[in-house]
Amino acid sequence: MYKVKVNWKLGQDTDEWWNSVCIWVIEEYGLPGSKYKTELTEDYIIFNFNNKEDAIMTALRWGNENG
Repeated sequence: MYKVKVNWKLGQDTDEWWNSVCIWVIEEYGLPGSKYKTELTEDYIIFNFNNKEDAIMTALRWGNENG
């Protein structure tokens, strides 16, 4: 799995921004299941991608806090 961690509190802490993140991922890759899975906490969301290129595109678009 290729992880992309997007922090809820990066200064982009608005409902509109988070709706955009989630909508973009769903439009690009579909619902969680076959191409990726998600982990949610009150501080961040992790997208666990099966495909390295999908993870790279998402990290480039929305950032990645995995260090």
